[in-house]
Amino acid sequence: MFDMNTKVSELTNTPIGKDLIDQICLHSGLSENILINPVTRRLPVKALVAMTAGMVDAETVRSLIDLLNQEQVEEVDFQKDNEITPTWWKEAVAYQIYPISFKDSNGDGIGDLGGIIERLDYLADLGVNLLWLSPVYDSPNADNGYDIRDYYEIMERYGSMEDMDRLVDETHKRGMRLIMDLVVNHTSDEHPWFKSAVQSKDSQYRDYYIWRDNSTGKRPNNWTSFFSGSTWRYSKATESYYLHLFTDKQPDLNWEHEPMRKDIYQMMNFWLEKGIDGFRMDVINFISKVDGLPDGSELIGNLMGHCGVEHYFYGPRLHEYLMEMRQETFDRYDCVTVGETQGIGINMAKMLSDESRQELDMLFNFDHMSNPSKSKWETRYYNLNHLKKSL
Repeated sequence: MFDMNTKVSELTNTPIGKDLIDQICLHSGLSENILINPVTRRLPVKALVAMTAGMVDAETVRSLIDLLNQEQVEEVDFQKDNEITPTWWKEAVAYQIYPISFKDSNGDGIGDLGGIIERLDYLADLGVNLLWLSPVYDSPNADNGYDIRDYYEIMERYGSMEDMDRLVDETHKRGMRLIMDLVVNHTSDEHPWFKSAVQSKDSQYRDYYIWRDNSTGKRPNNWTSFFSGSTWRYSKATESYYLHLFTDKQPDLNWEHEPMRKDIYQMMNFWLEKGIDGFRMDVINFISKVDGLPDGSELIGNLMGHCGVEHYFYGPRLHEYLMEMRQETFDRYDCVTVGETQGIGINMAKMLSDESRQELDMLFNFDHMSNPSKSKWETRYYNLNHLKKSL
């Protein structure tokens, strides 16, 4: 177990520790030379407070140590390139389709599934092997379809399930594959599960979401939403708050609840049985939250732009959930998974996508989009050396 007296070198010798120290350097303006300087590497981690001139406080360092201590894998032996198994998706050229603006086939001014089918030959001529379809599920569209009301239905503006079946068939006829965008960190507040859960604490779906009683008369913690404001919305019907990391129309699912996970896996298998070739998985690394949902560090919140992120961007059961998900779904099909993983560093990315660990196949890495010493809302000159290093 690590503590405040652990040497900097001991932390940076672990995959997660290296990423965490990288993030401290990035957001505090501290030189990355501390990672290679033999003097600073011998210092205790608590020295980071003085080294950053107070930009990083003791609470922040303790939060990072807690995050590191939750990782159960003591040693990671990443597969070497010559051990990686060849497969179709590693050679594929992928093309994202945002349906609403791609191609309108019926003259209503809105792109649809029929329009995509009309342009499949064009995409094939471009050399595309893999289509990534942004959300087309039934949704009230509070967040561009990332608030799903019914996982088993197609949004009316895009067409019907028959159109979706035809899209899959026509894509495959041209030797291409198709993956769907999938959101399982949260649903729409209009999803039947939530509509039942919000009305009664006795609902069979109550534990499908994350609730806290209004016992203190204030919000359960200080976490802030990616859409600004608190992550908690008060529900008068049961005098309790529900968690939403995004809009209050997107309540977070409770991945601690096994029946909810089973229903999610059943839904995923429904689509894989239909013949789709996998999923791009929205904010998939947010599905595990730290027990008790403690307050977030205000300093980390200021550095990262969102308070509380250290308690869910790489949660304690993330690996467990992804392994279980793969066993219950993906391992039964010739498919691919792409994780959208905000906040994950390059070494964490390797852990989540290493073939021997059987979690995700690949993921998006956002390191190159970080703003050295700035939050993403601040105007700044971009450091091209940072881009060079990331790439």
